[in-house]
Amino acid sequence: MNLIFKKARVLVVEDEKIIAKDIEATLKRIGHESAGSVAKGEEAIVFAEEHKPDLILMDITLKGEMDGIEAAKIINDRFSIPIVYITAHQDEDTIEKTKGTNPYGYITKPLDDRDLNTAINSAMYRRDVELRLKDAEEKYFRLSENAPDLIFSQDVRTKKYNYVNQSAFRLTGYTPEEFYSSPGLVEKMVDSEWAEQYVFSMKMVLDSEISIPFEYMIISKTGKKIWINQRSVVVRENRVPQTVEAILTDITERKNYEQKLEETTLKLRALTNYQQKVREEERLHISREIHDQLGQDLTVLKMDLAMLSKRSGKNNSDPDTESIKIFTEELNRIIPYIDDIINKVRKIATELRPDILDKLGLLEAIEWHAGEFEKRSQIKCKTKFEVEEINLNPEKSISVFRIFQETLTNAARHSGATEVEIDLLLQNGWMILTIKDNGRGITAAEIEKGTSLGIMGMKERVLLLGGIWDIKGEENAGTTVDIKVPLN
Repeated sequence: MNLIFKKARVLVVEDEKIIAKDIEATLKRIGHESAGSVAKGEEAIVFAEEHKPDLILMDITLKGEMDGIEAAKIINDRFSIPIVYITAHQDEDTIEKTKGTNPYGYITKPLDDRDLNTAINSAMYRRDVELRLKDAEEKYFRLSENAPDLIFSQDVRTKKYNYVNQSAFRLTGYTPEEFYSSPGLVEKMVDSEWAEQYVFSMKMVLDSEISIPFEYMIISKTGKKIWINQRSVVVRENRVPQTVEAILTDITERKNYEQKLEETTLKLRALTNYQQKVREEERLHISREIHDQLGQDLTVLKMDLAMLSKRSGKNNSDPDTESIKIFTEELNRIIPYIDDIINKVRKIATELRPDILDKLGLLEAIEWHAGEFEKRSQIKCKTKFEVEEINLNPEKSISVFRIFQETLTNAARHSGATEVEIDLLLQNGWMILTIKDNGRGITAAEIEKGTSLGIMGMKERVLLLGGIWDIKGEENAGTTVDIKVPLN
């Protein structure tokens, strides 16, 4: 890396005039500028205040009441000007005395051009870095102090806070001073219901090499419950955690919105459930009316027509035998038509509400519908039940059956499948129904869209039952639908 050093204005503090003049000449020779020279410490302080040189070359041993070290200390405290000491010899005692003055370097008499240039450039470079660092720290401090979030730095071992910004008071009711005097105050504020989770999350943060955000609830100084999102960075030495730097954001408003949204969703699901229940009850009522009333009436009509046909066939001696014959033929033609109407009525009633579902249960209803589906669609259905019976209440049974119907309908309409496998088993208090076809496979885009394939409706039905619904597809390998419903 090529460093470009700027020209420095240097004050020379040296009580030997000849040496001072020689140093000033050397400064000019090596590309720097002499700001002036003084012989006493008191004079150096006055010059520094009035002219603000970039750097001071300070002889440690000066004539008069104030030596170079004492003058340097005052200059450092008041003006923060870099000081490089000039000394006849660098003994440990002298070096130790100068440490309190924040020296930027030492150079030994007689001065060498290269050594002097190196000492000045090093001091100026260090000063530049320090100023940049100070500026960055001040910017960071201003940002931190004006940030709406609570920001802190905490020692991992002692839990003492090294820094806490002013937002601590706004967020928690505790001042930064109270944080400093109460190690681990954040942990003490955590709501008891979240205490264990907080400890676990902090352990994850300390064990991990990446920042892991987590949420919890605290109780402020005034007793207010506040939802917090914490993001942390761990500072390590030799891979051992030393400091945690964290940002705590108040997410109470967001959590309240989420809760209201969840409550609204639950209300909508309850309404949907009620509507589905009413619809199923209406279907059941209409199905029974069609099956019991209309079906019976049509059956009686068929029997009456059959009886009339038999009677008319016996009256061949009647003079109007030809008319009776024609009438009988018409009756015989109408009777099969009535049979067809009766079958259609029964089919409509069955589709509205499968009678087998109420009489024999879900397993038999699935088996029956798979058979009917195979006849209509020419898609082969294989059923595999790892249970002989299943005890689901009527509401769950009809919902599972409707989802099963919808899944087969989708397979016939969209998949291009030639075979469907239907598996049902019980596991740990759950009924698990899996329907897999060998079609083209549903795409991620179709799953995301959802509504076109009735996916949203099926998913909502399962959620209303407290269950889990999943669909996945593999290109040219089919679609699989998994339905998990709790038995209780």
